[in-house]
Amino acid sequence: MKKLKIAFLSYRSDPFSGGQGIYLKNVCESLADYGHEITIYSGSPLPIVSSKISIVEVETPKYFETFSFSKRIKIFKNQPKSPLEFQDFFETITGTFSEPMFFGQRLQRNNHFKANEKKYDVFHDNQSLGIYPGTIKSRLVTTLHHPIQIDRSIDLMNEKSVLKRISINRWYSFLNYQEANVFSSRLVITPSNNSKNDITKFFKYPSNQIEVLWNGINLDDFQFRKKKDFGKKLVTIISSDVPMKNLKNILIGFSIALKNDEGLTLTIVGDVREENLKLIKSLGLDDFVIIHQKLTKKKLIEILSACDIGISGSLYEGFGFPLIEMIAIGLPILASNKGSLPEIMGDAGITFNPYDPNELSDSIQKLVNNDEMQNKISSNCQIRRDDFFGWDEYAKKLEFFYQKIIDGHI
Repeated sequence: MKKLKIAFLSYRSDPFSGGQGIYLKNVCESLADYGHEITIYSGSPLPIVSSKISIVEVETPKYFETFSFSKRIKIFKNQPKSPLEFQDFFETITGTFSEPMFFGQRLQRNNHFKANEKKYDVFHDNQSLGIYPGTIKSRLVTTLHHPIQIDRSIDLMNEKSVLKRISINRWYSFLNYQEANVFSSRLVITPSNNSKNDITKFFKYPSNQIEVLWNGINLDDFQFRKKKDFGKKLVTIISSDVPMKNLKNILIGFSIALKNDEGLTLTIVGDVREENLKLIKSLGLDDFVIIHQKLTKKKLIEILSACDIGISGSLYEGFGFPLIEMIAIGLPILASNKGSLPEIMGDAGITFNPYDPNELSDSIQKLVNNDEMQNKISSNCQIRRDDFFGWDEYAKKLEFFYQKIIDGHI
């Protein structure tokens, strides 16, 4: 196909801050490798990408680089006074995560964007769903990883304090913008059938305008490890320790299993919040739990390869990069039966109810003490691994959808 000029729109793009940044980096670099001209319009933090890609910073107040009220006042004083700046400041100091709400309006004020807007063949929005000008809507694709309403529901479910529940609802006020603006897109791309169903449910968005496209993974980095003698080293990847990752119930389930088998260990990859550090201590798990914070990809692969069983226990995932990484290595999986995890895992593991630590404990013991099951599931991992594809193939699939929009077939 002809080489396209593609503008990616992202309110923040740090590739180390979570799946959203990882997605942007890999998609843009793969499209650039095919010769497309890629420009990323992003708020801070900016992406770290290859030199083939142009990055244009969309100026934002950076209120969320601090949670100090006095520092935010100083930031506001240095902003040019306009209705947008007053509204953004008000939303921020009253507890709303305002960055995604106003990114689209800030983009429209960006001089580079205004000068080049007409030259792009396609605009690709990465999750923010801001208010974009009508001139780009006929060329707008959105990747919606999953409806953030689910994050809000899980956060509320895990908070008993009335005041904190009010604060959570206020923080997620940007969802009103997201729901209103999703209909600006010609096409929504999402990484699982589960997410597609949830987008239809929460946004009332027509399912025939949603395409399911699994995220890519650099499989060459995650070499399959053939192993016959499995031990008792469990591993879970949580990235950031938010309620959705369900570390509390994973720790409780592990502690119950440990009472029946003191040979078990649990490695946690990610930043563990203070509440769960205290839980580790109170459950007497200090000698059985190993925590690794931010890791290089090489070190992550080393740790996964040294473990025996993977736990993917989230209360919800729209896709689940850690799950695929563990499958690609060949780890038999214990996965939550919620969200997209059963869909993505297939036969590469067994599921459990993530709200029930006893069920997780039973699943741990069932798998740890059954060599035949471990080897069978590990073989299934090798088969399932072949169903995944790299970011280069993901980019080729995107090209197909882009061309359909350009040709007016979507």
